[in-house]
Amino acid sequence: MLLVVGNSNSFAQVTLARNISIHVKNQRLGTVLKTMEDRGKFFFSYNSNILKVDSLVSLDAENWTIKEVLDHMLMRRFEYKDAHDFIILRYAPLQLNLITEKAVTEDKEYVISGFIADENTGKRLLNASVYEKGLLQSTLTDQNGHFELRLKNEGAQVQLTISKELYKDTTITFLNDVHVSPDRNIFSYIANDDYEGLENTSLGRLLLSTRQQIQAANLRGLIAQAPFQASVIPNVGTHGQFNGQIVNTVSLNAIGGYNAGVDGFELGLIFNLDKGDVRSVQIAGIFNIVGGTVSGVQFGSLYNNVLGNVRGVQLALLHNTIKKNLNGVQLSLYNHTRGEVSGMQIGPVGNIANKNVSGLQIAGLANIAHQKFSGIQIGMFNYAKNLRGVQLGLVNIADSSSGLSLGLINYVHNGYNKVTLSANETLNANLSLKSGSSNFYTIYTGGMRLNPDSKIYGFGMGLGSVLDISKGLAFNTELSTRYLYEGTWRYANLLNRLDANFNIKLGKKVSIIAGPSLNLYYTEQGNAIKGYALAQNLQHNFSASRNTYWWVGWNVGLNFF
Repeated sequence: MLLVVGNSNSFAQVTLARNISIHVKNQRLGTVLKTMEDRGKFFFSYNSNILKVDSLVSLDAENWTIKEVLDHMLMRRFEYKDAHDFIILRYAPLQLNLITEKAVTEDKEYVISGFIADENTGKRLLNASVYEKGLLQSTLTDQNGHFELRLKNEGAQVQLTISKELYKDTTITFLNDVHVSPDRNIFSYIANDDYEGLENTSLGRLLLSTRQQIQAANLRGLIAQAPFQASVIPNVGTHGQFNGQIVNTVSLNAIGGYNAGVDGFELGLIFNLDKGDVRSVQIAGIFNIVGGTVSGVQFGSLYNNVLGNVRGVQLALLHNTIKKNLNGVQLSLYNHTRGEVSGMQIGPVGNIANKNVSGLQIAGLANIAHQKFSGIQIGMFNYAKNLRGVQLGLVNIADSSSGLSLGLINYVHNGYNKVTLSANETLNANLSLKSGSSNFYTIYTGGMRLNPDSKIYGFGMGLGSVLDISKGLAFNTELSTRYLYEGTWRYANLLNRLDANFNIKLGKKVSIIAGPSLNLYYTEQGNAIKGYALAQNLQHNFSASRNTYWWVGWNVGLNFF
């Protein structure tokens, strides 16, 4: 037997071998990395909480390899992995060492055992991952740093890789005299390895064993592909402890399963856990949790949680949540997207989008869009920080609006909000509250005729719009309906007004309004009650029918705020 030991960076590091020239003095590390990206036509992937991009570096490198430049700037405290157009920078200041105890063939199995230790201190390490990529077999070291792997193969060379957080990956090749059948090129490193969030969810911590969580931390970024897997529970399946590193075309889970991802179809009778991307179709009897992006259809009877994006359809009975962006449809009792929404959220209870929305929100109770909303909100309560679409509901609220709010109560915090004191030919004392946007605002009004022997009380609501003519002059068009109380509630007395008011600004928060009005009045009250007047008798009017009258009137008043 022959052992060949090497740092894993020495294999297939094509981009790292390119030459580059960098001459900088006291420059931000982040700026230098960006310069290297631009010149080398690749991208760096790293944890910005660990790599201090604001630190200053000086370098005079002429025709150095990219690896040599990184070694100099990062003081060999990181390891680097090629991943297509990315270079992954992983913090790994320490070095591993393997002490071989046994490497022999026993009963048609190749048995390798030994100890994993810190190269500098000699301390034997707990929970280091030892794995054979081609055979998809792995194990963790025990409290004494000991491991044993029994590999079922037809012989020949075996490559063991050792991984542990904060340590550089180390690969050991055992040369034998027989042939190994598995394909050793199924593994690759991914640059966007931001999938650790699944293990940090409450259900992830509950359902994944400690060994699986340690394995995921040690082997971060190492992903393989396989056509099929079947699991009973997350740690009992066809790929064993390696299931969290494998993307499967088909995944079938009796109770629940744990994969790196799915590129085809996944069915779990109770749940599915995928730390990476899921494509095409995912179905669970109760819930799905995905650490990456879902592209296709995701159905969970009760609950879906996607820590990346959703591009497709997400369906659940109780709750859907997306940590990043939605481009498609969310349908559940309650939907929450923490990123942007481009598509539809439909929830009988409610929908929430933390960032911009372009599309449709429909809810039985409430819709909330915390940033810009372009589309239609339909619900009893609607809120948009920046409304550029339409709100239809009982209560509509926005911080700013260039759109349209239709409801019983419409309020725009930075919009058109006025208190109006006015008089007209029917009611000579009126108080109106106007709220909304200049394009469209709601009017709530109440007033009275103050004459003691000919009183009339009125209240109602309406809609209005403002057209700016110049800096100090605007034109308001308002359509409203009032009920007139003329001494009894027995009759329907409905006054409909179309007001055309010129609005002359007297100051920043005061303006005078005046203009003509067209009135259409329907009344069932033909006899006056003592102390009250009949509106149809107060002005020259034209009878449109037995109970309907119309006339031209006037309006004058002051706007405040």
